[in-house]
Order: sequence, then structure tokens, then C-alpha cells
Amino acid sequence: MNPALKWLIPLIAVLALITAGVGLFSQGGPGPFVFETLRGQQVEMFGRGLYANDSLFSGAAFRGTDVVTLLIALPLLFACYFLSLRGSQNAPIAQIGVLFYFLYIGASMAFGAAFNAMFLFYAALFSASLFAVITALATFDLQALATRIKPSFPRRSLAIFNIVAGFGTLFIWLSDLIEPLLNGSAPVLLGPYTTMFTHSFDSAVITPAAVMTAIFLLQRKPLGYLLAAPMLMLCTLIGVVVIGQTISQTLEGITFPIGIYIGMIGSWVVMGAFAIGLTISFFRNLSNEK
Repeated sequence: MNPALKWLIPLIAVLALITAGVGLFSQGGPGPFVFETLRGQQVEMFGRGLYANDSLFSGAAFRGTDVVTLLIALPLLFACYFLSLRGSQNAPIAQIGVLFYFLYIGASMAFGAAFNAMFLFYAALFSASLFAVITALATFDLQALATRIKPSFPRRSLAIFNIVAGFGTLFIWLSDLIEPLLNGSAPVLLGPYTTMFTHSFDSAVITPAAVMTAIFLLQRKPLGYLLAAPMLMLCTLIGVVVIGQTISQTLEGITFPIGIYIGMIGSWVVMGAFAIGLTISFFRNLSNEK
């Protein structure tokens, strides 16, 4: 393991534990209240704990994400970290995938959540995760990985999935944006915020990354093999996050039309389920020989 990762990853774990723990368990505040935005929208606010100044929709979603971070993402990060230290050949690849998740969450909270007491921790989590990902990718032995690829490696299946997931993400978010952009109104989910961070980040970063991974796989480039598993793991974890967010929102009394459950929420869950199967296939088709 690169020496920098030996301290960056524990730092990420501590920051994630603090931010998710405070977000999930903090109390106090006036409770839900109605807020009128600059665009004249009436928005119900979460009104409690760390997310008091977030909308009810987002505050409940953030708490659902915190549960996934604490119960799934952090244990995965610890497992990958310690297995990597013990010389596992596959753990460093999986570790990059978990780091992708913390980079995504760090960016989402630093730029997407209402300003709160954890802001500097969000910024630190985003920074540590970003440089951990850069370090891990830059120092990985791509040629050694390429020699471990078995003839049965599902290269085309992985490429197709990345293309579908990448453009699927883009189209899902465009469905929220096209009508407001055309008629000059505000998106329904904009709420008290000034912009749609998740929509822009996914469209500008996740979709191109998925498509580039697919192209590299089809060209048999080692970087494609390295990016494939982390992209799958990110998709898997986001699928779990969507489930956690939906449960948390339901507990707060938020319900959606059946079309949203099937078309939007269901799409993320289905992509996550496919990603789990392909992740298993990825690691099964890596030789254990160096």
C-alpha cells in the first residue's frame, strides 16, 4: 500500500464516522416548518438536528445515507484496508471502489447540504477522499493487473453495464430538469437550495467516467480493468443508499407517486443489483497469480 494511503484512509474513516454519526443522532431544533424560497416555493423543512435547515426531503435522505455509511461503507473500508495491509491482491481494487463512495458523499455534503456545524468536516472528507483516490489510481500497478485477467473475464458485459448505467443516470436526472429549463421554472426538488448539485455532479462526472470505463474495457486497456470494479462498487453502494434514503423519507411521512417508485427509485435499485452480480464476476475472473 502506498504510504500516503496508510494515513489518508484512517483519516477518511474518522471523518466519515463523525459526520455520519452527528448527522444521524443529533437532535434539537424547532421541528418541521414551512419555508418560502426566493422563487416563491413553499418548502417543508426538516427542522431537526444537524439537518434542521435542509428540506424535509433532503434531511431525511441525508439520514438514510448516514445509516448506510455507518453500517455498510465504513465496515467495507476497514475490511479493504486491513486486507490490503496483509497483502491481498483484490482488496486494493475494492478499496478504490469504497474510496469512490466517500469521495461522492464528501462532495455531496460539502456542496449540496445546507451549511451546518459539520461543514469543515465535509470539506476535509472530500479533500482526503479526493487525494486518496488520486493516489490509489496513480500508484496502482496496471500491468500486473492486466496479467491477472482470465480469458473468461466479462469484459463486454462490464462495458455494456457501464454504458447503460452512465447514460441511464444522465437520462434519469434530465427527466427532472428538461421541463423546468424549458419553461423557466424551478425544479420540484430544488427546495431552498440554489442549484441541483447531485444532478450536475452525476451528469458531469459519473456519466463520463462510466462511459470512459466502458471504452477502455472494449479496447482492453488496463485502466479499464482497474476502473471497472470501483465503478461497480460505487453503483452498488448508491443503490443501497437510495433504499436507505427512501426508507428514511417514508418514516418522515414522505410518499411518492407509484411511477417514481418504479421508474426512478426502482432504476437505482435495479442498477445496484446488477452491479453486485458483475462485481462478483469481476473478482472471480481475476487470477491469484502475480
